[in-house]
Amino acid sequence: MSQSSAVPSLKTLLSLGVTLACSTSYAAVIEEVVVTAQKRSQSVNDIGVSANAFAGDSLQDYGVDSPVDLGNHTPGLITVNATSGGTPIFAIRGIGLDDFSANNSSGVGVYTDEVFASSPAYLGGRLFDVERVEVLKGPQGTLYGKNTTGGAINFISNKPTDEFEAYAELSLARHDTRELTAVVSGPLSDGLRGRLAFNGVRGDGWQTDINTGREFGDQDRAVLRGLLDFDLGSDGDVLIKAYYSQDQSTPASPHAEGVDDVLGDSSFSVLNSPRDPSRVTVGDLPVFRDENGQGFSIKVNYAFDAFDLVSITAWDSYERQVLDNYDGGAHSATDLSQDNELEQWSQELRLVGDIGESFSWIAGVNVSREEVDVKDSFDDSILLSDSVAFDGVLNPFDINNRGDDLFIADYVQETDSYGVYVHTETDLSDEVKLIAGVRYSYDDRQFNGSADNLSFGELFPVTTLRESHDEEAVTGKIGLDWFVHEDLLLFANVASSYKSGIFYGGAVVDSSAWSYIGPESVLSYELGFKWTGFDGSMQLNGAIFRMDYSDRQSLLTFVSDDFSNLLGVAVVDTTLANVPESRTQGFEMDLNWLPMDGLTIQAGLSYLDAEVTEAPTLNNLRGINPDPSVNDAAILAGSGFVDALGAPLNAGSDLSQAPQWSYNGLLAYEFDLSETLMMRLQSSYSWVDEQFAQLADSNAQYGPVRALNARVSVEQSDGKWQLSFWGRNLEDKASETYAFTGFAGRTVYRQQGATYGLTLRYNF
Repeated sequence: MSQSSAVPSLKTLLSLGVTLACSTSYAAVIEEVVVTAQKRSQSVNDIGVSANAFAGDSLQDYGVDSPVDLGNHTPGLITVNATSGGTPIFAIRGIGLDDFSANNSSGVGVYTDEVFASSPAYLGGRLFDVERVEVLKGPQGTLYGKNTTGGAINFISNKPTDEFEAYAELSLARHDTRELTAVVSGPLSDGLRGRLAFNGVRGDGWQTDINTGREFGDQDRAVLRGLLDFDLGSDGDVLIKAYYSQDQSTPASPHAEGVDDVLGDSSFSVLNSPRDPSRVTVGDLPVFRDENGQGFSIKVNYAFDAFDLVSITAWDSYERQVLDNYDGGAHSATDLSQDNELEQWSQELRLVGDIGESFSWIAGVNVSREEVDVKDSFDDSILLSDSVAFDGVLNPFDINNRGDDLFIADYVQETDSYGVYVHTETDLSDEVKLIAGVRYSYDDRQFNGSADNLSFGELFPVTTLRESHDEEAVTGKIGLDWFVHEDLLLFANVASSYKSGIFYGGAVVDSSAWSYIGPESVLSYELGFKWTGFDGSMQLNGAIFRMDYSDRQSLLTFVSDDFSNLLGVAVVDTTLANVPESRTQGFEMDLNWLPMDGLTIQAGLSYLDAEVTEAPTLNNLRGINPDPSVNDAAILAGSGFVDALGAPLNAGSDLSQAPQWSYNGLLAYEFDLSETLMMRLQSSYSWVDEQFAQLADSNAQYGPVRALNARVSVEQSDGKWQLSFWGRNLEDKASETYAFTGFAGRTVYRQQGATYGLTLRYNF
């Protein structure tokens, strides 16, 4: 089915809903979603914060199985996988993360049960047994353990219950995929409650090698999570959570465009089957994934006479060994091997109180320590010849048997962070509230490692780096909430935020590519509204914003002085650098409407203008030592390889992960089949404009991405069981979902084709 036939059908359905609504009384009322975005239980529509909140049942209806699915239903949020299913990247309003290395965190803070994930490596799991998800847009820091420049995403697990409950959910889907979720919860003794939740998924690969017939993209994942909740008398409680996860899936493969032009052999290319995500060329490379994570947290709530005390102690660790066909071809150029060990510990203390009825306050202290041990490499052996493709068979963790030209990154990074914050809310009148907050942040980051080149068994040093940097910053927020009447909230916010400096830790060609990059900062301005209409059956929210972005930490490509002089041709490398000034501005709107009993209409729209306003030059670059014979415009040419330099990074260049337009819509109708059965029909569509994975890299432009999904559910009226038939990407689109400069051209990830299945849930 083509896009042109899908979009009108969605508009037709929406028009039908409007027509029905015109002759129907507004009997339905939108269910409130209570959030803790401001560390108090509040309706999401009663706070002057741009936020989207999803209840757990809604996530199931939407088909949101993993964090990267959230972007399909959230205006202004972009979610992609930067590697073959293993590294989620989040961006809000054009602010996020270009670099997917394990030692760097995003400008979007991601929290699971109020515990910050310090690396994207922690975020590849599945969503199950979730109470709700909150997406907060704009700088955060006066309410959260970490300071973030783009926003925050909170995943909240279901808690132990006072009454016994249990359910099992089994899904069977295309590619022989089987998924099981099983949960049991209830009282264990007087004042003690427990919950145990399991999720496991296995499935065959959805990609086939056109030469060997091997399958890729199979799934083999499992997560076990346990929670204990016990009372501290009548004034407090303690929640203890522990989890273990593992992932032994086989990575999917991207496509390498243009490889056959260099090698003169189309058997190495997928160009005979263009835009078919299911047909790939991997060759004999033994790609694999072996990851596991574990952790625990202890949350204490205790109410004193003058304030409430909240303490959150958490420890997490993650290990991963991955060999990824990152170049997308049946050769060894830039095949990516990752051997990472990560560990983080954090402690947050928070006091929450009120003075009279018109003033409330929150004061908190956060301390955290993170350690990342990385041994990454890419095999660049194909670069040694214009006519010979080495077989690319690697043993990814034996340095003596690793391919013909291997670039290796081996380092340890340690980070200590401290934060102190205060958040206040003052009722200036019955209608107007003043919000003010301030935060002090201190970060100390140490890096110790070496980058080497292994060529035909001999090890050549590329560079070493042993540095320590510490920084501090004071940031804050001031805002006004004006309740014009009980159904209309207008709000205005001005906020500043900061993200600490980082090191680039990828495997590199040039000795100057490893360096420390200074912190980035954002000054944000926002005006918004939240309106409830038609007797509570419609919720319409919107906001306009502008963010001035200083020293953006950006992934850039430059011409290597080391190898250009040695080989006599332009050889490029990738690193991180600060972009002096950027700007993002735009607007967002989202609608939730129940025009009649059983009918739901939801829609979201985002417009974003995000660009560089002052580009780096030789005078303000940090760390990079480019080839002095190349002018400023070519130094940061994003799509360069050998002699094929692309568009230079100038003022006006688009920011990465910043599509100009995106929209989403959902239409659902629920009705009685009989006295004991109900049916729900649902269709959803999302569209995201073209965007860049890296600044000024024409090869890194991808999209637009679109998806048409549908779900038909039948359930017993008392909620005992539910049977759902669902389909995703029903148009079988092959949209480009991520792209970058690979060997001799462009490497592209494409979305999985049409997928369908059925899910049976039974509540005991």
